Amino acid sequence: MRKSIMIILFIFLIFACSMPETKIYSIYVPMDTKAVDEKIDNSLTVVVHAPRYLTQPYIAYRESPYQLKVSKYSKWDASPSEIVRDRFKDSLSSTGIFQEVRLSSAVPRGLYSLRVNLKRFERYDEGKDSFGKLVLDVDLLSPEMKVLYQTTISKKAKLDDQSFLSLAKGLSSALTEGICKVRDNIIQSLTSKEESKTQ
Repeated sequence: MRKSIMIILFIFLIFACSMPETKIYSIYVPMDTKAVDEKIDNSLTVVVHAPRYLTQPYIAYRESPYQLKVSKYSKWDASPSEIVRDRFKDSLSSTGIFQEVRLSSAVPRGLYSLRVNLKRFERYDEGKDSFGKLVLDVDLLSPEMKVLYQTTISKKAKLDDQSFLSLAKGLSSALTEGICKVRDNIIQSLTSKEESKTQ
């Protein structure tokens, strides 16, 4: 009996030592810290919706349009939905245009809201080439729930190879471009709205 327990423990130890290490990757989005002169006398709430696999930190990749794989041993430092939510919050907070930028799981009334629908945040392969794909819909809502600005960001970054490090670099670049575009358009739509009120 004792011998069989020792054998089982020995086998378990061998398998435990042979499991691959978990690798964690980060998305880096440099922040543009230039503030704007215009101020909105209200707060903004950022809300992100995503498919279930993008609410988990494991890295997803498509080998075909019909098959999505999720890595067991490689993951993001946070889920893609949290990454996108936090990067939008940081970027819009740095403008100083809103009194405060908050995070929420639902769109509240009485505040400006940025509603983000994250659709893709993954690697996909086309033949021998690999790409990082970012797709998201963005709506800026007024406190009265009117759409002030609406866009779809669809970015495709060619990767150097199929590694997740290359994917992190590609998606960092795609997310930076997307956030900068949204940020600039939000500032433009809100400041032009304020200017039209004063005329």
